[in-house]
Amino acid sequence: MTRNTDGSCREISAFYKEEFLKHKARLELQREFYSDKALRDIEKALDRIIKDMDSICRLDQFSQLASQLLERIDIITNLSGSPSKYSQRIH
Repeated sequence: MTRNTDGSCREISAFYKEEFLKHKARLELQREFYSDKALRDIEKALDRIIKDMDSICRLDQFSQLASQLLERIDIITNLSGSPSKYSQRIH
């Protein structure tokens, strides 16, 4: 089920796209700590989320879904726990 589309959906979608792009950039900094396959899989998932964000933001449970997706990606990148955008975490 989807909710009505409005101008705020574009703004919300843009915000979340930017957040996922930050995680993608962080992942790039951590490239040496992942296997090639793991990186491809994570990047594929991030690319799909970013690509589909306009549609995702129209879902009734969008807020919960977006939060869960960000939490799961953050487990991998640890962006939210980073004291700076350049610090690295070994996985």
